[in-house]
Amino acid sequence: MKTKQNINLRILIIFAIIVVVNIISASFFFRLDLTADGRYSLSRATKDILRNLDEPVTITAYFTGDMPAYLLETRQEFKDMLVEFDNLSGGNIVYEFLNPNDDPATEQKAVQNGIRPVLVSDREKDQLTQKKVYIGAVIQMGNQKEIIPVVQPGSAMEYDLASTIKKLSVKDKPRVALLQGHGEPSTRAIGQAMEQLSVLYEVVPVTFSDSAFIKRNFRTLAVIAPLDTLKPQEIKMLDDYLAEGGKLFIAMNRVSGDLQQGRGYAVGNGLESWLAGKGIVIEEAFVVDANCSMVGVRQQQGGFTMTTNMPFPYLPNIAKFADHPATKGLESVLMPFVSPITFSGDTSIVYTPLAWSSERSGKES
Repeated sequence: MKTKQNINLRILIIFAIIVVVNIISASFFFRLDLTADGRYSLSRATKDILRNLDEPVTITAYFTGDMPAYLLETRQEFKDMLVEFDNLSGGNIVYEFLNPNDDPATEQKAVQNGIRPVLVSDREKDQLTQKKVYIGAVIQMGNQKEIIPVVQPGSAMEYDLASTIKKLSVKDKPRVALLQGHGEPSTRAIGQAMEQLSVLYEVVPVTFSDSAFIKRNFRTLAVIAPLDTLKPQEIKMLDDYLAEGGKLFIAMNRVSGDLQQGRGYAVGNGLESWLAGKGIVIEEAFVVDANCSMVGVRQQQGGFTMTTNMPFPYLPNIAKFADHPATKGLESVLMPFVSPITFSGDTSIVYTPLAWSSERSGKES
């Protein structure tokens, strides 16, 4: 009798535990990330965005129900991420999943919102077939709306979603000045960079003729690949801007290579001597690296012309990066005709290199 009572008691306890676990899991969501690269752990930046939301964000996910297994896994990852986003935001993330393939009206609405179907291959009964699937999302806050046409798996999924929410939620964007007037690329010429910057910043083209640009509350002045020489008075304006507490982003070419003529030459715009005076020396030389990209070389063999890919040391593949937010997640970057940078200033200035060539690299004047 006691044995039967003990069994019934154990069953009752197990049942009670299951009920309690289900109640808790309905209110809280967490997942353990045991991957080496922490791919399922949200970044601190994402957590800050979610915790600082002032109003609800509505996410409508358009996912086809019958998809290949790898896309179903992506759908589940996206749903798990939305659940985690919702918990971190204190309920400010409202989401729903719709299947456009089940309802023509839903499909029409998805297309009107900018979600386009993609064709994917799938194998059914030993036959390769193509399916039209939807794997996109619409993110809305108030009257503002942004689209993720295709949800990407892995870390890009978090970045796309978090940056889109940030773009909708930020109200007063810091201003960034983009210098023009010396052959620099226009905003249209660097459209991809402008698209990324527009998430957090307002980018405004400026020239040195606008003498008040220092006073116009720009957080940063970006000087990108000027072709013409900056005048001494313009260099002085850069010094004045720094003295006023401004920040400079400079991306410049010190050397250039001509593949057609097979020669290289120095490039100067006045910034190189100004930077050298501050201890930042951009050498008039090429970085050459055995870890490099390929170029196609035409060869005549008999009556045939063949193109052979050969390593070209002047196109180094950079694969060593600092543990820094600017380079986090990068695996490899091609830097054609790049110059070495060294620092010769005093110890009162913090100098942080972000990228290095390989151990099999050198330099050539």
